[in-house]
Amino acid sequence: MVRRFMVNRLFFWVVLLAPLSVWSVTVAQEGGRMDKLAASVQQAISILRDPELAVPARREERREMLRRVIYQEFDFSRMSQSAVGRAWGKFSPGQQQRFTELFRKLLENTYMNMIERYDGERVEFLKEVPKSDDLVLVDTLIYSKGQQFKLSYYMHNTAGHWKVDDVVIEGVSVVANYRSQFQQAIRTADDIEPLLTRLQEKVANPQRGG
Repeated sequence: MVRRFMVNRLFFWVVLLAPLSVWSVTVAQEGGRMDKLAASVQQAISILRDPELAVPARREERREMLRRVIYQEFDFSRMSQSAVGRAWGKFSPGQQQRFTELFRKLLENTYMNMIERYDGERVEFLKEVPKSDDLVLVDTLIYSKGQQFKLSYYMHNTAGHWKVDDVVIEGVSVVANYRSQFQQAIRTADDIEPLLTRLQEKVANPQRGG
């Protein structure tokens, strides 16, 4: 039960803020993709440790700075398409754009508040595992409260830019987790607009959850 709670809690670091959850970073093997993530870690650390940005009056300013660091590492468009799966082809271009923006905001609303609950997590970058010419798996370990968790980033090369499009923690894919939910909601093309409406409501009222 405790381990399940910790895994669920770490989804905050994984899905949206994984590079922001550490005060120190260990890179066990040099690699272009790992170096890129580590550089973002250092940028985020400097933001989180800045006492002038920690005051309530500058909360939104700090979050915007963090967003700029986070968003350069994640391909939300590709994550959205993977999360929807085959039903993505039923979306019009406009619906795809709306879904991508709502999905990004949903993730942010779900996890951003937890950044103030940092509790000493540390990440160690272990190795890169090429899966194809344009796909690489970056393995890491997360250390939290005397426990360690395996966390892996899938990074895809699109037009020369490597970005994260899925994260797997303790064998659980973030994208696959959402895909199982969205596939249940989308049975026909007529289900697309109701899904977008529900996502819009969740984004507008994050405290309601569900």
